[in-house]
Amino acid sequence: MTVCPQILSPPHRVPPLSEILSPVSRRLNRVNRLLRAWPESTSPLIRRMAAGAILRQGKLIRPGILLLITGHFGYRGNHDLPLAAAVEGLHLASLIHDDIIDRSAYRRGEKTAWQRFGSDFSLLLGDFFFIRSVARSLALEEKEIPAMLAEAARLMIEGEIEELAESHNIKISRARYLKIIEKKTASLFQTTCRLAARLGGAGSEETKALEEYGLNLGLTFQVIDDLLDLTGRPSQTGKPAFSDLREGRVTLPLIYALRAAGPAEQRQMKKELERIKTEKTQPVNQKLINFIRSTEALQKTFRQAEVLAARARSAVLRLRPSLHRRSLLQLTDFVLWREQ
Repeated sequence: MTVCPQILSPPHRVPPLSEILSPVSRRLNRVNRLLRAWPESTSPLIRRMAAGAILRQGKLIRPGILLLITGHFGYRGNHDLPLAAAVEGLHLASLIHDDIIDRSAYRRGEKTAWQRFGSDFSLLLGDFFFIRSVARSLALEEKEIPAMLAEAARLMIEGEIEELAESHNIKISRARYLKIIEKKTASLFQTTCRLAARLGGAGSEETKALEEYGLNLGLTFQVIDDLLDLTGRPSQTGKPAFSDLREGRVTLPLIYALRAAGPAEQRQMKKELERIKTEKTQPVNQKLINFIRSTEALQKTFRQAEVLAARARSAVLRLRPSLHRRSLLQLTDFVLWREQ
C-alpha cells in the first residue's frame, strides 16, 4: 500500500484472502451457487442483469465471516448457507445502488449495472437483491433473522442518505463521518457477526465480542476504502482514482487535510471542490491532491484504521482459539493492508 513513505509494507506476512477463507472455501462456493440460482424463476431480462451483478461480486468477505463464525461454534445445521447468501445479496444491492448514486461506470474493472442498463433498470435490480435477501431469510426457523437483516438494510440506506446529504460539506466532523460509515458499511459487518453468533449458539459474552469485531472491522474496511481513493492504483482498485472527490464525498483524509489547512488554503480547497461539483468530467486539480498528500492526512487516516483494526483483533481474541478464529484474526490484517 502506498499510503506514505513511512508505510511501505505490513510488518508481517498477510495471507491472501483465498488462504484466509480456506477453512470455508467449499461452503463459500455453495453460497455462490445459491446466489446464481436466485434469478432462475424470474424473467430473462432480470436473469441477465442479475447474473452479471453476481459474476462481478467481490471477495465474499461478509459471507466468509458468517461461515467462519458458525464454523468456530461447530454449527451443523443447514441454515448457514442461505443466510450467508442473504448477507451477500444485501451487499450486492448496496453496491448497485451506490453505482447509480455515484454514476460509476466501472467496478472491479467491469461495467456496472448502471453503465450497462441505465438508472431505472439498475435501481430495480438493486431492489430485487434487497427484497430477495430478506425473503430468503423468512424460510429460516429463526424468526428474528429477517428482522435483523431488514434492520441492517435500513441502517445501510440511512447511511447512504446521510452521506449524500453531507456531499461537499467541508465542515463535516470526524465524529459525523465515522457515524455515517458505521451505518453505511459497518452495520452489515456487525449484523453478519450477530447473525452468525445466533446461528452458532454463542453465549452473550461471545456475541458481544463478535459484534465489536464486526463493527470495527467494517469501520476499518471503509476507512481504508476512502484512503485508497487517493492512494490506490485504478488497475488494482477497479475504479477511477479520486472517485470520492469527484462525487463530493468529504472522507477522513480530506477532513484531516482541511484541519491542517489555514483559512486561505481552506478557501482554495472549497473552491476546488465546488469546481469538481459542476465540472465532473474535468480532471481533479493536482494542487488539491498534492496539498492533501503534503499534510499528515494520509498518515493520520491510516493510523485511525490501525486503531480500529486493533479493536477488532482484541474483540475476536476473547473467543477460544480455533482454526476459524485464526482466519478472523488474519482478516483484520487483510482488510487493513488491502490494495483493492
